[in-house]
Amino acid sequence: MSLWFSCFLWLPVQAQSIKSYANWYFGNGAGVTFNSSTPQALTDGKLISAEGCASMSDGNGQLLFYTNGSTIWNRNHAVMLGATGLGGNSQSTQSALIVPYQNSDKQFYVFSVATQNQNTGIQYAYVDMNLNAGLGGLTYKNKLLLGASSEKITVIKHCNNLNHWVITHDFGSNTFRVYLINDNGLILTPALYKVGSTHQSLAGAGHSTHQQNKGYMKPSHDGRKLAVAVSDSIQSGFLEVFDFDNKTGAISNPVKLESAETVGAYGLEFSPDNNLLYLSSMFSKRIYQINVAGLSVNATLPVQGQTNTSPGIGALQIAPDGRIYGTPPGEDYLLAINQPNQPGTGCGLVSQAVNLSGSKARAGLPFLLDEVLVLPPEVSISLKKPGGCNNFLLESKIANLDPNYLIYQWYVDDVAVAGGNKSTLKPDKTGTYKLKIRETKCQDRQQTSNDIRVVLVEANPTAKLIPDSCGTFLLNAHASGGAIQWTGTGIMPPRDQLDSLTVSKINGSQTYRVRVTDPDDATCFAEKQVTATFSPPAPFQVTTPTRSGCGDTLTVQVSPTTNWNTFSWQLPNGSTATGTTVLARQSGLYPVTAFNASSGCTSKDTLAVTLHPIPTLQLGQHQIDTCLANTSNGYLELNAGSIPDVTYTWTSDGKVLGTTQFLKAYSYATYAITVRTSAGCLASDSVRITPRCPPVRPAVYVPGAFTPNQDGMNEVLVIYSSGAAQMTLTVYNRWGELLYKATDGTSSPSGWATWDGTYHGQPVMSGVYAYKLEGNGVDYPGRLPKRGSLRWFGKVLLLPMLTHINSSNSLLKWVAIGSFPKR
Repeated sequence: MSLWFSCFLWLPVQAQSIKSYANWYFGNGAGVTFNSSTPQALTDGKLISAEGCASMSDGNGQLLFYTNGSTIWNRNHAVMLGATGLGGNSQSTQSALIVPYQNSDKQFYVFSVATQNQNTGIQYAYVDMNLNAGLGGLTYKNKLLLGASSEKITVIKHCNNLNHWVITHDFGSNTFRVYLINDNGLILTPALYKVGSTHQSLAGAGHSTHQQNKGYMKPSHDGRKLAVAVSDSIQSGFLEVFDFDNKTGAISNPVKLESAETVGAYGLEFSPDNNLLYLSSMFSKRIYQINVAGLSVNATLPVQGQTNTSPGIGALQIAPDGRIYGTPPGEDYLLAINQPNQPGTGCGLVSQAVNLSGSKARAGLPFLLDEVLVLPPEVSISLKKPGGCNNFLLESKIANLDPNYLIYQWYVDDVAVAGGNKSTLKPDKTGTYKLKIRETKCQDRQQTSNDIRVVLVEANPTAKLIPDSCGTFLLNAHASGGAIQWTGTGIMPPRDQLDSLTVSKINGSQTYRVRVTDPDDATCFAEKQVTATFSPPAPFQVTTPTRSGCGDTLTVQVSPTTNWNTFSWQLPNGSTATGTTVLARQSGLYPVTAFNASSGCTSKDTLAVTLHPIPTLQLGQHQIDTCLANTSNGYLELNAGSIPDVTYTWTSDGKVLGTTQFLKAYSYATYAITVRTSAGCLASDSVRITPRCPPVRPAVYVPGAFTPNQDGMNEVLVIYSSGAAQMTLTVYNRWGELLYKATDGTSSPSGWATWDGTYHGQPVMSGVYAYKLEGNGVDYPGRLPKRGSLRWFGKVLLLPMLTHINSSNSLLKWVAIGSFPKR
């Protein structure tokens, strides 16, 4: 979508309406009004002028006043008070010019132009329509603007549509004088532009001189051109067209036409579209249609049916209806060009178009001051290919913008092209192009063109490391306009013809090359290379951990580095673990994978773990007093249990008694057993043999610690007994609900493994728990009831209390102090 906008704040002004020029008075009392659909003759005019004249109406098309440069008549066709002797001459080509002050319909400058031979030059007066009851009057008159000059004067609106440029031309030089009328009034110091041909005197036959002072000066309707017809009354003539800057008033770039058609050059008018210029001649009953571009004659249009003796055609003037009208001097009609934008005879010249009802036309017609239309700007671009590899040219076409005030900026894919500030652009890369233009004249207007896709044969390869890939790169050819061919290590067909592909395991630097070839021209190709560089980090190595003692587990740990920061372990039981620390519960190999989050690289190593567990003694009568009473051979054999990879040491009273699994005890004493593994891990126990055998009172023993924390040690409560054949343990919560119940059916040297501190597989909460223990004694039959409570804090400490069976209730009991931990 194309947009334009203004950054310039315009003040509201009352612009001149086309109706301000609806009534013309000219020639010998002739007149025409354009207030109806067709022009109608006016016969009430008082103006008599051989050439110059001017008329002004209000915005509704009501006549205000008219003048021949010497006298002003009001709307009642009476002489305006004091408006005589204004200095103009009816024999001057452009003897009168009316300029509305700041677009007012009440106040006007009236310029009067004498002939070149007069010394009155160009004078001006000021008309105020508020005077004399609205009939108008002069504020002042006969103010000198310029001494002797050629018979030319015209006005062009400033580009702000408020101020005006008044233009004259000196005689005897090539000097234009440009005066500005702004809110301070008429600025009497003009800008001088010495450009084009000199308007001068010519030597004629018989040594007479002929002065080049005849002919109209007219602006184009857009205010950008100024045309000047120059001739004498006898033999010469030429046409010059200049560029005009309606912002600064500058006149430049003259283009001259001097040919047979320009002899006697007099009347001028631009077509409404400013592409054609119509020229009349004082010595020819023809009108010449001229192309403004190149200033060449396009067509000759004959004027038919003239009855008077005038040799040529006078003024040409565009009217409010868009037609161009002309004066055949001495005739009672006006000619018309009905379609002035059409080239050639299609412009529709009508020789007798408007009947003047008996009044006679002369050489002049009133001037119509154009409004400078601000038309919507138009910008478009097109693409040409002159030939050759990647040889393209973007061209712009611009309408309704002043080329003297344009700033160009080309864009490709919405990015400004460096150095792209001309009306054309040679694209050097594939992309979507557009042109933005800014006009910085009286308004600040911007316009954006259409988009054009340009495809060049080109390649701009890139190599981008893929995150977390450890040296895998994405290669992208960024190619256009042809077939792709990659070469380089690891690229095999058909991947070598892809625009993007991946290459892996880059270690160091690897160079890849891509070539793009025009499918229609094998000589047109683009070839570039790109380098992928990656250095993987040094492999990760674990350090063998140092043991601090014996045990069933070992904590192993790795230290992160800048290259390796995430770790994964493979445990011997098939499970996995993550982190820098892992608890080894069995000997074996522990593979670890190190990972680098930024590079994606991995490194593997293996840690060999050897555990040194504390040996477990299996003494048959574990810490329970016994005797020799029932032995038949006079000794009691003590058994420490079969334990692999240990040495046994039996002692009593500091003496070593044996170094095997078994020991024969022949006397009463306390016997200690110590086992040592090859790694130096120790375990000890003892048994006391006493002489008091019958009867043996039942006793129980509870270990000093119970820790069900899943570390593989002391996970359940083990009860050791002496003299008890069978026991039943029941545990309740404080609401009397059964949590655990078990019966030891057989005696075991390793003790009775009971509760693990859970209920339905889940750890119980901290609190107080009741228990009941019932058992049968070996020597004392019957049930042995015992009730008590256990308090749960996190760890358990059960203190044994040996209770012998008495004769009344055969009671077996112990005291429990501490708590069972919650896992």
